[in-house]
Amino acid sequence: MALRQWFIALAGLGVLALGWLFGYNGPIDQSRLTYASYITDSQGDLLHVLMADDERYRLQTQPEDVDPTFIDLLLAYEDQRFYEHNGVDWLAMLRASWQWASRGHIISGGSTLTMQTIRLMEPKPRTVWNKLDQMRKAIALERSHNKEQILSLYLSLAPYGSNIEGVQMASLSWFGKWANELTPAESALLVALPQSPERRRPDRFPKRADEARKIVLERALHKGIIDNKYLTTALLSPLPQRIKTMPKMAPHLAYQLRDEGNLQAKTTLNAEYQATLNAIAQLTQLKPSTNMAMILANAKTGEIHAYIGSQSYTDVNRFGAVDYSQAIRSPGSTLKPFIYAQAASEQLIHLNGITKDERINIQGYQPQNLNRRFYGDITIGEALQRSLNIPAVKVLHKLGPERFKSKLAQANIPLRQGEGLPIALGGAGLTLHELVSLYTALGNEGKVTKISTSPANVIKARAKAQPLFGAEEIAQINHLLSNNTAGAGRLHGRIKRQAIAYKTGTGPGGSDAWAIGTNGDYVVGIWIGSPTGDYLAKNTGLGQSVPVMNKVFDGLPVGQLVQQAPQAAPEALASADKASTALVVRFPVDSSVIEGRGAGVPIPIVLENAQYPVLLLVNGQESLWIPAAGAANVMLHQGGTYQFSLIDGSGESARVKFAYR
Repeated sequence: MALRQWFIALAGLGVLALGWLFGYNGPIDQSRLTYASYITDSQGDLLHVLMADDERYRLQTQPEDVDPTFIDLLLAYEDQRFYEHNGVDWLAMLRASWQWASRGHIISGGSTLTMQTIRLMEPKPRTVWNKLDQMRKAIALERSHNKEQILSLYLSLAPYGSNIEGVQMASLSWFGKWANELTPAESALLVALPQSPERRRPDRFPKRADEARKIVLERALHKGIIDNKYLTTALLSPLPQRIKTMPKMAPHLAYQLRDEGNLQAKTTLNAEYQATLNAIAQLTQLKPSTNMAMILANAKTGEIHAYIGSQSYTDVNRFGAVDYSQAIRSPGSTLKPFIYAQAASEQLIHLNGITKDERINIQGYQPQNLNRRFYGDITIGEALQRSLNIPAVKVLHKLGPERFKSKLAQANIPLRQGEGLPIALGGAGLTLHELVSLYTALGNEGKVTKISTSPANVIKARAKAQPLFGAEEIAQINHLLSNNTAGAGRLHGRIKRQAIAYKTGTGPGGSDAWAIGTNGDYVVGIWIGSPTGDYLAKNTGLGQSVPVMNKVFDGLPVGQLVQQAPQAAPEALASADKASTALVVRFPVDSSVIEGRGAGVPIPIVLENAQYPVLLLVNGQESLWIPAAGAANVMLHQGGTYQFSLIDGSGESARVKFAYR
């Protein structure tokens, strides 16, 4: 009876033990599943690696990211029945227990890869209780994850010495290559290291590392993974002597992409160009309380090839962690070429037309040239080359500030924090990214392409790019900007071997100094200024930013800048100051979006230079006569795209297209 009771008790304990092992539904600590992030250049080379939250270099790795031989070696060495057991290999466990009991010490372990994965997720001291806890959690992990997912967790968490975890990071750190490029000899070392990552480190204990690698290779020979000839060669392969330093070439972009959740990002950057611009930034002698940003982009495609957010990310005194290429700043005079380009494209002016540089007062706005001088009669082209303020304001007044803003908005270049005529002189905010995007027009026959570091976004931007300016007018702007003879002390536009169409700009009080140019193939943008927008004496685009821009262009291939000297102006456009007779629609603004609160919204028609009466056609059908200024509203009863076509009493016509929602 007593024996039967003992048997029942033991059976009951066995049932409870099995229930305890197989019935676990509690949590498994996921806190270590935070990963490092990295970005690569367009060729797949590493540019920047950021550590995980716990300051570990740990990269998320999938089985397909690793050379298949590594997986074969790993399973042969660690867990031959990985795809057969349910988290615990009972045969291996019995064998390990018998060896321990019969010999008094551990001969081979019984842990499966699943159990090791639990230990890596929840590091605990090696005790019997913790081993049992690993077993029940391994069984639970097998219920919630498939084999490939479990293998991925192990490949991502396995330790490889120092603060390196995961086979992908181990391959990069020890061999300087991706894990799918590992040789069997290299794979063997990385299979052996996690068993004792610090004691087997090849840089510190090469003999131990070599012995561990040999054991893995001999087991691979026994399993038929390699042959004798390869074993002999592999054993002679040199061990790595140091951990390779991870690249830190583009911190601002790396942090930006990580914050967006992109942990493994391929970019359009070029490692060679990025290194060059980093070196130029480090060698630039900045004034106290200033910082800088630089962008190099492809004028045709919009691909960003180099990206410098500040001179030094770690410079706390200069607020180096701020990405100044994304900061909204005053563009100074950098918009002048495009004011002239739009006005010339719309035949409001001619670049060889004459304007008078004189004192003006437009509704109380009285701009001054930088040197407080007036030059009298001068061509528009010369005014651009001298970067005179008054002619630019005159042309913007003729063109209309809202019309210019609307034109830039078509290319997703929003002028912020500014209205009216001061826009011509930097009275509205832009970022370096947006200015470089705008300057792609000079290398792309008037077509503006939004720049990006994302290959997918570049493809989308190229598909959406539309010409904002006439190709002929842009070629003439290029000629003017690349043959700058602006007087003593001014830099000529031809830099060494190639023509560069460039423009400088200086923000209020020297707070911003710009130089942006193109050789037809590349656009280079430089910003140097005050992080806080403070006054900076003698901080000008010409003095501070142009020398930096020159150094960048010196390292680039020679471009092909399309340029054309402006011909003689036709009689009608010989004087840029002559009042225009062309019919202009001031409202609705062309290519704008008008938002209303419902149906039946009246849209006022605001015209300039109109000879009344004016005939209005809505979408080519509905007609309306406008007898006098301010005498017309059009009722829109539903959302959609509308086109207004107008013909005035003198035969002048105009057309605008806009969206109502």
